Amino acid sequence: MMRRRIPLLVALVLLALGALLASLAEGPTSVKPRVEPEFPRWPRPEEMQRARERRTLPPIPAPAAAGDAEPPRPRDPFLVALPRDPSRGLVVLEANAIRHSRLGELFVECAIRKGNGRNPFEEMREELGIDPLKDLDRVAFSEDGIVLSGFFDRARLDRFREDARETRRGSQGRIFTPLRPSPDEEGLVLGLWRDQLLVFGTAPFVEASLDRMEAPEPEAPAVIPEDLAYGEAYGVVPGRALRGLFDGLQWELGHRIAEAASRIELHADAMRDLALVANVSGADAATVDDLGKALGVALAVARVQALSGERDELAELLEHARVVRGGDGGFSIEVALPAELVEKWFEGCGKDRGP
Repeated sequence: MMRRRIPLLVALVLLALGALLASLAEGPTSVKPRVEPEFPRWPRPEEMQRARERRTLPPIPAPAAAGDAEPPRPRDPFLVALPRDPSRGLVVLEANAIRHSRLGELFVECAIRKGNGRNPFEEMREELGIDPLKDLDRVAFSEDGIVLSGFFDRARLDRFREDARETRRGSQGRIFTPLRPSPDEEGLVLGLWRDQLLVFGTAPFVEASLDRMEAPEPEAPAVIPEDLAYGEAYGVVPGRALRGLFDGLQWELGHRIAEAASRIELHADAMRDLALVANVSGADAATVDDLGKALGVALAVARVQALSGERDELAELLEHARVVRGGDGGFSIEVALPAELVEKWFEGCGKDRGP
């Protein structure tokens, strides 16, 4: 079950984009002009400061070199632990930041209301010793496993030791292998590093994540380097990840993007409005640029249809949806969901139907 869920989790960040593109041919209504949302196009000062504070892992010693080469800097353990295969999807959620956003508040309120008097977060704290609302910092979803950073010194490891074999991995890593795994858990293990990182997935995935903590030599380039780790959600996915998000009249366009886009870089701001930027690039710059033009035309047609349609929510999406073409052959898709629209999604939570 875990293997099937991970690719779906990777695709969640793309759902807002897919929902928009799949319905461009439908006629929305116009809405009143709104204040421009804050699109995450580059790191904010507070995010740059946060990145500096997260560099707690010693740097990899640089080889002797002549001149005034910049000395290697300390590293962020969480980013170091992430997989290095650029052909596979990797998405990070800043769980702690999202928790303190309007979206996070709505989600927590919804989860508690749907619990019918039971607080699921309190139950998790009592069962596992981890408070997801306080102890969890970041979560990374890949196609082979999950990496979590936070404060896990109070985790109930005794629960794992009862049914798992514990082995050391490096000087500060531990791996828990289930002794009697269920069919859905076959081949999956749990890794822990310094009470700061939890890694769950296939054994090779977990082992490689822990080994990178003590890599003596410079490693393969990071899929998500520090300068791209901004926004409340960010990541990189291959173009094929978009294939299943297009249907109807937009299937052909989605298929062309999936074939031409070798890399889609994602950044989402969720502190108030939900604003998403998807930077699309590929090996054939001319083909990608042509796709950007086609998508821009599709959005322009949808805006014309919005003047006489009757779908207010889709009109709100189109109000801040656009294609921005770059000078290098790539393009960016920007989509914003107003906070008021997000709040409407949660209005029925806890009643007969969820949001």
